Amino acid sequence: MLITTVTDPSDRRVRTLTGKEIELDIEADYKVSKIKERVEEKEGIPPAQQRLIYGGKQMADDKTAAEYQLEGGATLHLVLALRGGRA
Repeated sequence: MLITTVTDPSDRRVRTLTGKEIELDIEADYKVSKIKERVEEKEGIPPAQQRLIYGGKQMADDKTAAEYQLEGGATLHLVLALRGGRA
């Protein structure tokens, strides 16, 4: 298991497809699922519709910020995962 300390928790951003940046406090032990909950609090987007991308890879809900080695100034990219339906 990789253990890394994430410093300065207030310096993490989530960027939407429209270019809007959301600043979040992200602690090292936060799971990606909790980060998605924080995005929902600020933007109203349900976690089930969110996909967070870091370093070109989709982040797994059960991993922590420390496991992804999120550092100060890190930017996560938010992609909406909208499910298709019948017309």
